[in-house]
Amino acid sequence: MTNKLKSTKKFDSGKRFQFIAKTSKGKMILNDCTVAIIAGGRSKRFGSPKFKAKIGNKRLIELVLDLAYRISTECMIISGLEEIREQFNLPVFDDVFPQCGPLAGIHSALVHAKTEWIAILPVDMPLLKESIYLKLWTNRRDNVPVAARTDRGLEPMVSLWHQSAIPTIQNALENRKFKIHQMLETLHAVFVLFPLEENIHFFNVNYPNDLQLIRSLVKGDKDE
Repeated sequence: MTNKLKSTKKFDSGKRFQFIAKTSKGKMILNDCTVAIIAGGRSKRFGSPKFKAKIGNKRLIELVLDLAYRISTECMIISGLEEIREQFNLPVFDDVFPQCGPLAGIHSALVHAKTEWIAILPVDMPLLKESIYLKLWTNRRDNVPVAARTDRGLEPMVSLWHQSAIPTIQNALENRKFKIHQMLETLHAVFVLFPLEENIHFFNVNYPNDLQLIRSLVKGDKDE
């Protein structure tokens, strides 16, 4: 494969960053962490680009952007869609290894981030909240990835990744190994279990029916 990109970044592996920055409203955010919104491509299962789908008067990408800026002041979008690049005034990057799935999106985010850590935020999980990422952040250990787990299983796209993972991920992509679960195991990731009542926040949109269900849930919350 010819599209190789080596990282020249060097970080102190002994550093442990805490949440020391705050938003203007006093909400805690993650310091030295870039939020990478994985916006995907044409979304064949959904039938159209997911980022355009609406819940209420907001598109999915606008909902996750709102969350992203509650987590960190540093945000980027990973997507190969030109229309996303044209619409948003923030960095948008293609995958360095195109057509290699979500692991390639994580790799691209790490390569382009200016911070030591990245937080992965999928565009198709609009019910996520900042406290989930704060819980992941407080469970960091030895610069290994940190991923969410529920009683339904692993949620690899709700995760934190350190720059030190770049060489291992790049080697896997070069060898056509695309499974995120396998990569998390290889890197000895920390898995953070969330209680049953948090399951709803990990609901993701794969099909139009999923979107309709989320709309009804959101409407139900407002009606209460």
